[in-house]
Amino acid sequence: MGNTLGAFRFMTRGNQSYAPDREEDFAEKNIGVPCRVVTGNKVAQNVVANIGNILTREEFSFGIAVPRRDFTGGVCPSNVTTGKTHEKYKRFMLEVLSKASGEIPVLIAKSVLSNISQWGSAPRDFELKMMAVVADTLIPSIFGQSTPFEAEEIDLYASGVIEPTAPVLKQLSRMNLDKERQALSSIVAKVKTSERYQQLLDLGKSHGLTEEETTGQLLFTAFFNGIAGTTVNIVGSFARLASISGEDREELREEALAALKKHGGLTPEALGEMPKVESFVLESLRANPSALIWGFVAPRPTTLKYTAKSGEREVEIKEGELVLASSYWVLRDPAVFDKPEDFVWRRFLGPEGEARRQDHVVFMGRLNDTPAPSNYMCPGKDAALSLLKGSVAIFNTFFGWELQEPPVWTGTKFLRSAMPDNEVKIKKFWVQHPEDLKDIFPSHADDILNALV
Repeated sequence: MGNTLGAFRFMTRGNQSYAPDREEDFAEKNIGVPCRVVTGNKVAQNVVANIGNILTREEFSFGIAVPRRDFTGGVCPSNVTTGKTHEKYKRFMLEVLSKASGEIPVLIAKSVLSNISQWGSAPRDFELKMMAVVADTLIPSIFGQSTPFEAEEIDLYASGVIEPTAPVLKQLSRMNLDKERQALSSIVAKVKTSERYQQLLDLGKSHGLTEEETTGQLLFTAFFNGIAGTTVNIVGSFARLASISGEDREELREEALAALKKHGGLTPEALGEMPKVESFVLESLRANPSALIWGFVAPRPTTLKYTAKSGEREVEIKEGELVLASSYWVLRDPAVFDKPEDFVWRRFLGPEGEARRQDHVVFMGRLNDTPAPSNYMCPGKDAALSLLKGSVAIFNTFFGWELQEPPVWTGTKFLRSAMPDNEVKIKKFWVQHPEDLKDIFPSHADDILNALV
């Protein structure tokens, strides 16, 4: 298949354009560029384990897309760097986000409730409003107080920072980026005047980063990976809540309410006592992963050995060959996940659910992996999971909503990522349990009740 036809199939059929037949874990495909697509779960885990060994990242490349250099200040994002440079950038971001993670539970509760108090009973542009929820959580945890960041600006930045790798798609994506660059300039100015910017520069310097490197890593990690990436997951999880039964939502609510009452609000301890909510979030990430493809290259001819359901296997990879791991299909491998097309929110509960977690790949790694300078697991994994669990707990415990239309996922809308094919639009939004809201979050209750009349 040629590059043009491959690109057309990819743009019109998304994940379905490289759907596996499950006889071949390492299929040769073309999605605008020739590549090997990994769709088997066990071989994908082997690929992740061998990054930096027999496979590597290509600088400034995600495989199917590349970051525009003028949107990163010419600094290569840490998740597409290699060797000592990757380790240096990753150590810096790990320290930044480890300090931020402890603030997430309190900030997500404040952000969700404060934003809802401004929505009204029929909020428009709901997906953008959810980006504001994520931004109001992550930005204070990293940058402290600053001039408010607008979700519209962050959305423009995120839409401009990446362009396709395939030449035919790159030509189609060449648009006027004046608004996106204006948004970038505004965001950078606000970052540089934020409360903690000098502290972050000092921290970067202690890790051997220049000011340009520090700002570039913060920009891409916080605003693209962090805010834009987590927004598609939070929208996807919200839509999944609308797709399960009322009885299931009540079961999730009862667990979260008990933990919130016991700990007097959303705290790390409260989140730790919500295994059902956590299982729901993990199933949302399995059914609708946000990072749909991870790209690697072979720096030299190599043989990759792995274990499949049929036994020991091996595959020959050519020097320079592009290898893409499809998290969408890896997490639908029937060899490891029973009824993979079904949304089973209890899938990760109990001893069997714990065992299944070893096959869950998410955030550029295996779920059970600890982010480290030596791997590519997202440094904000724990922060993202806390944010997702906390948002699901707050929305489902206190509020009700009706969507304009049921969410649909077909796997053909690649650019929608973890979100449903159809835009999530709210027909009606209301407080479902006002007394519980007043009891646990009294400082927000009156504003919300007045707003949602």
